[in-house]
Amino acid sequence: MRFSKGLLELIKELTSQAGQLPLDDVELTGRVAQAYAGRLRSLLDLVGQEANEAELRGAASDLLALFAGNHDKELLQRRIDLGRKLGAAEVSLEQLVTAYGFFFGRCCDELVPVIQFLERELQRVKYGGTSLLLDLDLLLLGYQGEVARQMRMFSEVDVLTGLLSRRKFEEELQQALEFSRRTKREFSLYWLDIDNFKLINDVYGYIVGDIVLKVVADFLQESFPNAFAIARIGGNEFGVILLDAGPAEALAKAQVLCQGISELKIRPLGEEGIFITSSIGVASYPHHGQAQADLMLAAEVAQVTAKRKGRNRVQLIDALDESTNPTVVHERILLLREALRSKESIVPFYQPIVDLETGKPLGYEVLARVRRGEKFLSAGLFVEAAEQSGLMKDIGSIVIEQAMREKKSSWAKDKIFFINFSMRELENRETPRFMADLFNRYDIRPEEVVAEITEREAVLDMNAVQAFAKELTDLGVRLAVDDFGSGFSSFIYLRYFDCYFAKIEGSLVREITRSGRSRMIVENMAKLLQKLSIEVVAEFVENRETAEILRRAGIRYGQGYYLGMPVRCPGNRD
Repeated sequence: MRFSKGLLELIKELTSQAGQLPLDDVELTGRVAQAYAGRLRSLLDLVGQEANEAELRGAASDLLALFAGNHDKELLQRRIDLGRKLGAAEVSLEQLVTAYGFFFGRCCDELVPVIQFLERELQRVKYGGTSLLLDLDLLLLGYQGEVARQMRMFSEVDVLTGLLSRRKFEEELQQALEFSRRTKREFSLYWLDIDNFKLINDVYGYIVGDIVLKVVADFLQESFPNAFAIARIGGNEFGVILLDAGPAEALAKAQVLCQGISELKIRPLGEEGIFITSSIGVASYPHHGQAQADLMLAAEVAQVTAKRKGRNRVQLIDALDESTNPTVVHERILLLREALRSKESIVPFYQPIVDLETGKPLGYEVLARVRRGEKFLSAGLFVEAAEQSGLMKDIGSIVIEQAMREKKSSWAKDKIFFINFSMRELENRETPRFMADLFNRYDIRPEEVVAEITEREAVLDMNAVQAFAKELTDLGVRLAVDDFGSGFSSFIYLRYFDCYFAKIEGSLVREITRSGRSRMIVENMAKLLQKLSIEVVAEFVENRETAEILRRAGIRYGQGYYLGMPVRCPGNRD
């Protein structure tokens, strides 16, 4: 308990004058205590709270002790606690001061026969004291009003950047919706995320991170001086509302904004500059949603998609693309949650990876399927929803464990199981321990399992991925780079990881019968991989001609519908 210097001086002054009031009169103090307890009881009745008589008597006793000059810490703390209880009971300061005004008048009336005041002098004292309490009440009302104003301001404005808060932004978005409905106009919403912001905080500290946020906020205000609303809607996320801007115009402006952010020169540490990029999602009314929640979700989904595609880019939500349509994604998330409650609804399918020379399967890629009635939904129909909802890890765990159980089947004997791991699973330190436990539990040889590094999401923590790869290879598991050639990162993986297989991106393989350029790219990628002693698997082998071109190019293994469809149980047909 700490008091201001002024209050301590007041307490000291009152202590020096203790004994001024005639509190040795038992009848007088009894009436005063009764009057005080009655006022407190009335206050609690006003707010519908039941009074505790023992507590009221204790409060009155403490007040008399305070009048008597007892200012010890325990008593002062009890008075503070009483104030907190009254506040918790929602007794307003105005009600409390008013009650004290009436109580002061009652005290003066009780003291007249004891102190022998003249009636006229008593009225003056009562008038002066009550006026003082009235003034205190008015000041407290002003104080409360200012506190409320500041609280309201803080709820509407982000203190760090000076932009609108998320709550106020959502209110503004609702106003934009209502205005656009009435006037039959369109508008667009941006959801902007600063890429790798956590890394900035980790490397440079939170003060520098705050500087970056302020620079971006200022740049947004400079870029869109006539924006309907600009807000900080998350830790490193910003929202912008542009009236009378349709999808095409909003997309063009967002691309200029994205480029401008990448060119910002931020030098909080002198000459050493910090360079940032952003991922921006764009959604427009009425094209991508006609309710506040739908538009916010659409813009966020677009932003997440931009980030997954490599960051430093703009993504316009595609209402016709089911993988990014918010309504469809939401429905699929609900379907996945329902399937997870019954683990029998999530099962592995197996697609053969075939030796192009012999036609025999080297092994199988393990693919997740969701059972719906008599049908099975393929991964393409739910993987995006699973990753957006954070359910991919749970689905993967169920499928992998069931695949390890089925590895003991006769058709799987001596065959390699290729298992996909998303970036989030690779960054999770529990995944290698989970795999080691399955190997022990089902007596699986780790060398018969290949972990495919799948880059559907950007790498957030390369050190964690390297640690994952090392732990798995230490167990005996072999590594494969999936979708090799789809992005620059797949070449980085060759440098950092000891890969045994590389699966060439299917879109390149599919074109080799029609495009000489694609054929040349695939053939030279295969030569590069073979020089690195990496076995090559070609994906999307969909016809005999493709298989023959790959075989003549020295590519040993293939995977695709021509070589074998994904099935629940390959049986003994192999």
